[in-house]
Amino acid sequence: MFESLAEKLKKMRETKPLEEEVTFKPYEEVSAPAAPEKAEEPQRKPTPVITGAGDADGNIELKVVKPASFEEVSDVADYLLEGCTVVLNLELLDAASTLRMLDFLNGVTYSTDGDIKNVARCTYIITPHNVDVSDDK
Repeated sequence: MFESLAEKLKKMRETKPLEEEVTFKPYEEVSAPAAPEKAEEPQRKPTPVITGAGDADGNIELKVVKPASFEEVSDVADYLLEGCTVVLNLELLDAASTLRMLDFLNGVTYSTDGDIKNVARCTYIITPHNVDVSDDK
């Protein structure tokens, strides 16, 4: 049986496939339909909503966090979900952990309609939707 299989393989290698003439039709360019114009949504200012992070006077709580490992990202995310402003100092983390933490917190910030800004080399301020941070420029 082994010999017959080897002979069959040898015969398969020796035979040349028949060459067929293939003709190609030129590609017909079809223009894409024009995208419908998207109506501009009216600019809306977020209404200030004080969540559980503030006290009775309407003050907003500010958390300063200096994590030593990526495992502390859930604490920072919890602060953001409570509506706190977070000053995040990442100088204790290595480059991979810093990138991973920023990716995660960017997702949390986006989902809560907040904002994240780099204020120094390893320091970021993450704000809820009802807090604006502006440069003095």
